[in-house]
Amino acid sequence: MYKKNEKKPDGKKAHFENTMYKVGRVRYNSWATQVLKACDIVIYERELVHIRTYHGIDLEKIGFTTLDFVKIIIEKFNCIYKGSGNSFLLVMEKEPLSNVAAIELTINKNQKDTYKINTALSIETKRLHKKKLLCANPAV
Repeated sequence: MYKKNEKKPDGKKAHFENTMYKVGRVRYNSWATQVLKACDIVIYERELVHIRTYHGIDLEKIGFTTLDFVKIIIEKFNCIYKGSGNSFLLVMEKEPLSNVAAIELTINKNQKDTYKINTALSIETKRLHKKKLLCANPAV
């Protein structure tokens, strides 16, 4: 993967790249289907560049690539909150709560049968709890 405005071997700038990566799935028998439809979750290169630009240094400090960070949240999210507009926040909450990892997700306009990741971020718990909790994993 390339950094924003970095030229690739084909001469294109990376921020124009729109390669799509499947990074997970909301499963049919999952607790998350109370809120989300069962389908694939994808991320485009453009969003990976955005996450790397704004959070890359912090991720490198803890030994994660941008794609690894996104995949871990998808595997371990245990709450879904209402995001801004028509988005959802997949949140990986832990105890004690201080900051949590989240992914902002929307229906993919290019492929209606998938969710698209807009960004991944760390969010303060007090800010998160101002948002509406839509559902949580009952096993947690």
